[in-house]
Amino acid sequence: MPISPRRSAVAAAVLAAACALTLSACGSSDGTSNASASNSASQQGAPDDGTTLSPSGNDGSGATQDPAAATTAPGTATTAPAGAPAGKSSGTPRCHTADLTLSFETGGDAAPDTTSDAQQTAGISVHNRSSHACQVGGFPGLDLNGGSTHWSLSRQSKHYSAITLAPGDNTDFQITFLPELKGKWTPKSVTVTPPNETTSVTLAWPWGPVLLQDGATHPGTYVGPIG
Repeated sequence: MPISPRRSAVAAAVLAAACALTLSACGSSDGTSNASASNSASQQGAPDDGTTLSPSGNDGSGATQDPAAATTAPGTATTAPAGAPAGKSSGTPRCHTADLTLSFETGGDAAPDTTSDAQQTAGISVHNRSSHACQVGGFPGLDLNGGSTHWSLSRQSKHYSAITLAPGDNTDFQITFLPELKGKWTPKSVTVTPPNETTSVTLAWPWGPVLLQDGATHPGTYVGPIG
């Protein structure tokens, strides 16, 4: 007996209801299963720009970021304190003032051009005159003395490391200074205290007038490190 259109519609509605109640994957007209629900669930919480979320504290490369591992950009330097420790890691004693001979470097092109108003450098040689090796590194204390003025120089912002001086070895450090063409103030002597020492050495200042900036925040005259 032919099935009426009304009975066909009722049968289709009953079949659809049964699929929904049993939560089974009913076949589509092309034979594939309907997986849109699982696809939708797998995308919850994912950004819509195609990237994947990384756990907090991870850069996505598999290595956890360490906030304490920040490094200084190349070419930059920090101002190290005077009297930096030397000789502790290797057991080599540090160089004491009595172990060293200090003198201005004056030969060849070591002499600064005091006829120019541009910054100049003057080197001070550090010679190990002792019979044993010693380590030195850091900023010496340095005063320019002239009349009643005793100017303690600022320290250059520059990296340094301790170095070992065998008996008879030399190293040096630099004084950067601004000449004073009008000759208002000329240092008479320089007082040098090696790093970590309290005993000083006084040298005669061999060059001309220096622009006095003892009250400046960023003076053009300062001392560099040994090592």
